[in-house]
Amino acid sequence: MSTYFYPVAAAPAPAAVARPRRLHPAVVPVLYVAWTLFAVFVYSRYSQLGDAESYMTGAYAADPETQARTLFVTKLAARLSALGGALGAHLAFSLFAATGIAYMVWQANAHGRHRWPLLVLLLLPNFGVWTAVIGREALFTGLLGLFLGALIGYYRRGGLYRILLALLCVGGMVFLRGPFGMGAGLLLLGFLVIVWGPSTRLSAGVQALMLAGVAALAVALLWPQLDRYITEEVLPKARSYFTIHSPTTRLWVEMDTSGDLFGSLWWSLPLALLGPTPGEVLARPVMLPFFLSGLIVIGLLLHGIRQALFRAPAGLPRKILMLGWLPAMLVVLIAYVPFGIYNPGSGIRYAATFLLLLVFPSMLLSAVDTEAADALDAQAEDPHATEDE
Repeated sequence: MSTYFYPVAAAPAPAAVARPRRLHPAVVPVLYVAWTLFAVFVYSRYSQLGDAESYMTGAYAADPETQARTLFVTKLAARLSALGGALGAHLAFSLFAATGIAYMVWQANAHGRHRWPLLVLLLLPNFGVWTAVIGREALFTGLLGLFLGALIGYYRRGGLYRILLALLCVGGMVFLRGPFGMGAGLLLLGFLVIVWGPSTRLSAGVQALMLAGVAALAVALLWPQLDRYITEEVLPKARSYFTIHSPTTRLWVEMDTSGDLFGSLWWSLPLALLGPTPGEVLARPVMLPFFLSGLIVIGLLLHGIRQALFRAPAGLPRKILMLGWLPAMLVVLIAYVPFGIYNPGSGIRYAATFLLLLVFPSMLLSAVDTEAADALDAQAEDPHATEDE
């Protein structure tokens, strides 16, 4: 009786993961150059480009009460304008902002559905115009992009130099816009505690409740100083920024104490983000684009919150978003309300400073998906690597 031996086929190796389309970092500076040209040659015909002209002419340098951050932007803009003219100075500020965003895109490998929130933001006029011309908005956006890119890069590959870069960026942001910079500092602190701190079996939700309790205790202990700072410095300064002669200034808003600020957040925060109301749009149809942009900004915020609470995978990503990004976002939004509620037109420019923070959840989850795909690709190339180990 003959015996037959049938060859046994080897198990197929896992197929490499199909990579979705990604956003190339080079797209960002191209968009920013386009926004700068639009702002300088089109938008400036119908509205002033913030304080850009005063920065370039050095008007603020003659005022002895000018703050150091304003003097810094003034001297930088004047020097760049002397070297390359007005357009060259605008482009220099614009490309700095674009560099920061492009670095974040590169570190996150923005791809697939994760790239769309950023693309939507980059195409918003109220973000594109104000971060692509001379002003603190462009400098802050560039620093914020470098900061978020450093955090994402450290999550993926480590590297102490990325933490040092993040620290430098926080220092620069605090210098340019103190409250918004402190929000970024809070995100960095939460990130480092989560990444470097001792591991715990507590869920992100339980840790978030513990963090809320600690934050409430800290606010209670520091309330007298915080109340005095808000009532005597923040609110009067915010109200003094807007002229009563502007047709878009809301003269009916009364916010004189910290109690007024925190007690009105349920309606003042959405209104500050929205910009003009439907009634204000009907009275001034030219505000319609800003109203639509405000709706998109609120949508981006809700999308980011949804990703942080329900879409982020358990472990480090969810903890970074829930214990780092959400508290930082809350601090930034509360700090923005006094400057965004009085005048929707000016508020839109102030909001452009921190809007990039809204897409951090998408960028972080893009990096998480990239890491998972890289691991599957490595397994496909060497299917026995895991078994050998």
